[in-house]
Amino acid sequence: MAAKSVTTMDASASFFTALPDDLLQRVLVGVPLDDHHAAAAVCQAFRGVITGSRFPALRQKYGFAERAVVTVRIGKDGLRSVLNILMAHESDILATIHLSGLSSYGTTDGGTRLFVSTNNFTDTPPNQVLAVDASSRRWKRLVNMPQNRSEHCMEWHGGLLYVAGGLGQNGERLNSFYAFNEATGIWEDLPPMPQACTWAASGVIGNELLIVGGYHESDGYLVTLQIYDIDRRTWRLGADLPTRAPSARGYVVDGKLCVMNVYGAGKPVFVYDPQSNTWTEEAPAPSALSRARFACVHDGRLIVYQENGTVIERATYGLWFPIEHVEPQRSWSYKSASGSVLLG
Repeated sequence: MAAKSVTTMDASASFFTALPDDLLQRVLVGVPLDDHHAAAAVCQAFRGVITGSRFPALRQKYGFAERAVVTVRIGKDGLRSVLNILMAHESDILATIHLSGLSSYGTTDGGTRLFVSTNNFTDTPPNQVLAVDASSRRWKRLVNMPQNRSEHCMEWHGGLLYVAGGLGQNGERLNSFYAFNEATGIWEDLPPMPQACTWAASGVIGNELLIVGGYHESDGYLVTLQIYDIDRRTWRLGADLPTRAPSARGYVVDGKLCVMNVYGAGKPVFVYDPQSNTWTEEAPAPSALSRARFACVHDGRLIVYQENGTVIERATYGLWFPIEHVEPQRSWSYKSASGSVLLG
């Protein structure tokens, strides 16, 4: 019986390896991501397809690409502070970046990359934008930040990285606005925001960039909604936030902007509808289970990772419920930037 089983396996393997590359790709494209390593070990033909440059794109094309949450956080390498790259559902560190400062604002390109910016309060090295590719476990320095700013908003849209506001080198709040074109490697100076600010919430809906709230040294915490029309390259003001929302972040879900202080227990969620230019107030995310660590939009849902490993999800009607339990991450830093990316 054993000999027959081996013969059958050999025959099956020979059949698949004899297929043309395009058919073999179609056969393997649906293999779950967790099984890629085992499948690639079967034979050279399988390994060539699974590790090939076209395979991730084919998995995305046919709807098999899987998403996961990647986060960059401040960690320790001995006595030195570093940046660690991790998947939110795992405890293993994918890579370490030997830089010590991090902005808590991050954005993704909708694919495999998370963009984060460093915070160094001296001129050396200058604040930079890092591109983290979790699928390849690689990162690179994309570009130096204009004006060496920090505590700014950062959003990716249409192949451009937009950076708005922030804190200047002399501690001044900025209203300057730039877009980085990765294809040309050039920052473009865009029309400044009506209101200078730091620590604002932001998001892109359609072809509009929304900057909400934030802080200014003269006015304190702001309720201003600033809307940039990307096509017309003009700013306008929208409806004010119902109340001040210190340390809030923006999350775009179902064509609306959710503004929430993920660390603020008992703080409500404010939801902006661009169609009616109105805000609604929802119940806060529950904090009784454990302290929140970070939040992001994943598979179209606003989710919050808590210190005890519980992940809670916001339903479309504004209530929250747990969706899974992951490896506890009690060493999560509050200074972290996260996003949902494609892994292949």
